[in-house]
Amino acid sequence: MAVAEPFTFGIALIPRASARNWPLVETLLELTLSSVRAQTDPDFRAIIVGHERPRAALGDPRIRFVEADWPAEDPGPHNADSGRKKHAINELVLNEGGGLLMFLDADDWVDMRLVEAARAAIGRDRVGALIEAGLVADFQTLRAVSLPDARVFAGAFHRVCGSSAVARLRPEAEDPIARDPWNALGSHHQWVELAKEHGAELARLPVSGTYLINTSENHSEIHGPYADWRRTFAGQVNDAGNALDDRSAARFGLSLERVRAASRRFFPRSGSARWRP
Repeated sequence: MAVAEPFTFGIALIPRASARNWPLVETLLELTLSSVRAQTDPDFRAIIVGHERPRAALGDPRIRFVEADWPAEDPGPHNADSGRKKHAINELVLNEGGGLLMFLDADDWVDMRLVEAARAAIGRDRVGALIEAGLVADFQTLRAVSLPDARVFAGAFHRVCGSSAVARLRPEAEDPIARDPWNALGSHHQWVELAKEHGAELARLPVSGTYLINTSENHSEIHGPYADWRRTFAGQVNDAGNALDDRSAARFGLSLERVRAASRRFFPRSGSARWRP
């Protein structure tokens, strides 16, 4: 039997010194890792790069923590700390033989079939794959909407959520895009255009993504040039969306009861239809 190509989830964790609420950061990460652990194909690993070891990184040999060896810095408008940590993960995967790599934000969830679908879709002739449809869920109000949706965002899911792309790293390849698609293609929202320019092929993953918003800890909601747009986006999600239900949560390996309990721990009035930025 052929050996499966390695699959890695790469997670860049905000420094505790930069977080507004570290217990919330850890709780969100625990939900993310529970979603990862629920994969139908359990042959994967997750690499977390951070300045402090979170409790969620303990107890599972598939989850590896790598301590950042540079001083913690404020996130800043371009979130350079996260970019540096993702680069460290990318280099680590290349140095350890390559394989499939998905960068996953520390508060997003993944479809239970993600690893299985990626292995099936990304053949030797493709440099990666994208998730085109997904759920946007508000952590405070527990309202959600599926994208694309003309009332909220008419583009594909990967245009708005970073947890939406899987690259195939081949350290032995001479072609830069085949060797390191994350470096060659840059940010997830421009993969389609840049892959076309390079003559590279991308697969489309037949699974859903989840983009968790209004957590008060997601960098894009509180920093950077798109913070105002994100607040408008959150309002549109709540206006157009419906209450998150058990079926939707279960698709990502979670229960609605657990998500609701986590939300209410930090936002006691969560679950209401009123949006609060």
